[in-house]
Order: sequence, then structure tokens, then C-alpha cells
Amino acid sequence: MNQAVSAHRMLNSIEDGSKALLKDAATVLLKFPELNYMVIGGWCPVLRNKTKIRHPGTLDVDLLFRDSYRTGNINGVISSFLEAGFCPSAKHPFQLMKSQTIKDKNFIFNIDLLHPNMINDKKTFGLFVDHLDLDVPLGNNEIETRRMKSIVLPNSDVLFSEGLFSRESIESVEFNLVSFDGMFVTKMDSCQKQKRARDSFDIYLGFLGKCIDVFRLKNLAEKDERISSSIYAFSSYLRNKSAEFNDNVKMFCDQCNDSPANFVLRCLDEAKISQSGAK
Repeated sequence: MNQAVSAHRMLNSIEDGSKALLKDAATVLLKFPELNYMVIGGWCPVLRNKTKIRHPGTLDVDLLFRDSYRTGNINGVISSFLEAGFCPSAKHPFQLMKSQTIKDKNFIFNIDLLHPNMINDKKTFGLFVDHLDLDVPLGNNEIETRRMKSIVLPNSDVLFSEGLFSRESIESVEFNLVSFDGMFVTKMDSCQKQKRARDSFDIYLGFLGKCIDVFRLKNLAEKDERISSSIYAFSSYLRNKSAEFNDNVKMFCDQCNDSPANFVLRCLDEAKISQSGAK
């Protein structure tokens, strides 16, 4: 979708702007039917929520590309985003930006480009993988030019290998969206960090709506030691820092009469994975 088409949409709220961003991103990705990718992060609970609790929404789009750990693998995808009116971020080389006019003001929304594995090549080891060369010098006296990059989401290849996503749509535009099971796998570690309060709420919402399959999680943990140890650490966090988890959830939900931490622990207990991981 080009800028001219986007400009005709009536956007009346930030929520409208974020939905327009997702639709624009999905429209670009339709050009690549063989591409192994999925939308991860906050769009999962926003679109899959089955509870009566209103989700506050999300402001960006996180795109995980299975093969983008290979240099240049998503050059064509990035080029298509640029042709569709997205702009590179000057600060973060793994971000694409899009301006949305909401009422009479312009707001900038962003897309993050991610890959699932760390790189073993010593020349490219680290969080980032180089992709499209934008042919713009980083400094006036430098030969090096800015390249678009992707950033790692560690150990997330399991989302692809286990098929933890499905085909969904927004305003009739289809895209691949991570499942609640996959969302839990990526957020059970991050929710324990500061400034990630909404991750706790998203996890609670998944369990409350019975959208997270604890027996599938047990199966995944039995095959993947990382998932097993993370579930055990998450369960310990719920037991030892239940007040912190509860406070995080209640920042977004004032309808929680029970302890959200105890509720999630009871759900994990159904598959007997809260006390000792997968073993």
C-alpha cells in the first residue's frame, strides 16, 4: 500500500494508527508468499483475546523472519517496505518507521525486524545481522554506510519448527500471527524484567482465556531444555515474587479479584510443570 492510499484512511485514534500500521505491513508481506515469517509480540493478545477484559493495544509491529540470520536474506522485503512509504530509523538500524496522520497530527509508528538465532560466524557474531545497504554514509568523514539490520530474538526458531503461529487477517489482509503458546515461550523470561509489565498482563490474559495449552508447553519443554528451564524459572518467579507479577497485571486490569500469579501457577500445575520443569 503506498502513501497516497494510506493518506485517504480516516484515523481517529492511536489505536487506529497501530492497526493501519499492521495492515500496511501485512500488505507488503503478501508480496512474498514463500517467506517464513510471523508477527510476534503484542498483536497476539490484542487479536486473540477471548476474555471480557479489554486489551490496551500495542503500538508497533514485531516481525520475526526465520532465515534473516543470513546476511542480505530479507533485502527484497526491506526494499518493498521502503517502496511502500516506510522509512529507515536513524537511531535503530533494525527499525522501519511509518508516519500516520491521526486527526490533524502526525505520529510515527515503528516496525522491528528480528531473526531467531545468534550467528556463529566470528565475523558476524552478535545481536545484529546486516541486510540492505542504504548507501548513506554514517558520518561526513566515513566510508562506512548505513545498512538495515535485523536483531536477534534468542531461541525463537522453535516458533517455526513447532508451528506456533496461524494465518490471521486484519481488514481482509492475511498474515502469520504467533499463537498464545508461542507468545508465552517468548515472554516468560522477559516478563521478569523491569519495564516489561505488559508482558505479565499478556501472559495472564492468555491463561485466563484458556488460549495457552499447558500440555503442549509440557511437550515442548520435554524436547527443549531451554524451554524447560525457563518454565521452571518463571514458576519460581511467580511463587517468590507474586506481588510483583500481580502488580504488573493490575496495571492493565483492575478486575482481578484473585492473585494472577496464583492463577497462572494453578494452570501450570494441571500439566505438572510448575514445580520441576519438564522432567
